[in-house]
Amino acid sequence: MFEELSALNARPALYAKVTTPDLWTDPHISERMLAAHLDPDVDLSSYRAEYLERVVTWIIDCFDVRAGRRVADFGCGPGLYTTRLARTGASVTGLDISSRSLDHAMSLARAEDLSVRYLRRDYLSYRDTTRYDLIIMVMRDYCALTPHDRHAVLRTVREHLDPGGAFVFDVDAASAFARVREEASYAPALMDGFWSDQPYFGFHNTYRYEEEYVSLDKYEIFEAGRTRVFCNWVRYFAPEDLATELNEAGFGDVDVLGDLTGSPYDSAAPQFGVIAKV
Repeated sequence: MFEELSALNARPALYAKVTTPDLWTDPHISERMLAAHLDPDVDLSSYRAEYLERVVTWIIDCFDVRAGRRVADFGCGPGLYTTRLARTGASVTGLDISSRSLDHAMSLARAEDLSVRYLRRDYLSYRDTTRYDLIIMVMRDYCALTPHDRHAVLRTVREHLDPGGAFVFDVDAASAFARVREEASYAPALMDGFWSDQPYFGFHNTYRYEEEYVSLDKYEIFEAGRTRVFCNWVRYFAPEDLATELNEAGFGDVDVLGDLTGSPYDSAAPQFGVIAKV
């Protein structure tokens, strides 16, 4: 038993296992994720409703979103942003890998008779002839990607932006990494049954990777007939490090904001927003 527990708590190699797609494609977990998306009072899968509305207002005003403009939301989820942006008359595309979330998004569009193009695609490998004036990625999705996948999504964004177009997204800040603590916990039905609709035991470990400014929340889920591991990686950025990454990917114009409402940058804040142009 000691050996098994030691293995369970052993620190994985950096980005040794990536399971992000599983959160959005597993039938039970995706249902729980959608419920979190749609809860207006929590910052989990989506931002709280009040902040979300301010983000949309700022995006519309800052980037002149209106009829004739083309906008894409990478990782659109249940359409919380695409629906609101489409109300301006803009041509809006939403990409996501979660069928459950896209079904909800399409139901919102039908209810309001909005013309939104939804694609069940992975934005890392997305290719299309459409070019956009604006591409957004909200809720710090960028930080959950490996370095290879961040390079892939930046290439995808560049290929699909019209000249003068903008990529707008937010990230976890280096200041937030200082608050991450290594810890371990265990519970039957860990996180109130989030991981399965069957009885299970869950082990949760948090790790820090100091030099890389990366944290990992690892969840190992034991059911009667199977064991699964879920890894939530987060890369924390300083503005200068992110600007370098964007410059190397071909984005020459990088503007750092406090968040996606256009507020001024605050070095003590746990996140910040970015506008990147080629």
